[in-house]
Amino acid sequence: MNAKVRDAAMVERPASARAAEAAPAYDEMLARRLLHAFYWLDDGLQAHMRREQGFSLPRAQSMMMVCIGDGIDRQSDMAKHLGVSKQAVRQALKELEAKGLVVIEPDPDNGRRKLVRFTPKGEQMRNVARRGLLALEQLLEQRIGAQQLRALRDSLSSDWGPTPE
Repeated sequence: MNAKVRDAAMVERPASARAAEAAPAYDEMLARRLLHAFYWLDDGLQAHMRREQGFSLPRAQSMMMVCIGDGIDRQSDMAKHLGVSKQAVRQALKELEAKGLVVIEPDPDNGRRKLVRFTPKGEQMRNVARRGLLALEQLLEQRIGAQQLRALRDSLSSDWGPTPE
């Protein structure tokens, strides 16, 4: 194929098609690798919790515990943050409440809303989880090296700008 024909073919194809050809293979995509890294950490955390507490939480409930720890204490805000329905949040929080890990109380600023906070048992579980996550980071440092772990932390802590619309 001569250069003129090749150039004409490039112009006729949409930019998205050209970008797709230049994109990394699926198994090399950043989103996929980040997700698998998250699974590694979460599975390790769940194993730690089973060893230390005698039980672990389903991933959805675990993510709600993270939200509460991050200061997201309204059910509607949790649903928005996690990208799930308010009903799904409500059900998972009822289960966490039944396990004695959280309390759900009326919001003093808005009687229609509910606030969620840790119970002492939930706080204790959060501390056990924090120790487990630190142990996983130490294990990861042993496996990939301190410099790689520092670079990973730095990259993930960088300002990525606003979420694309």
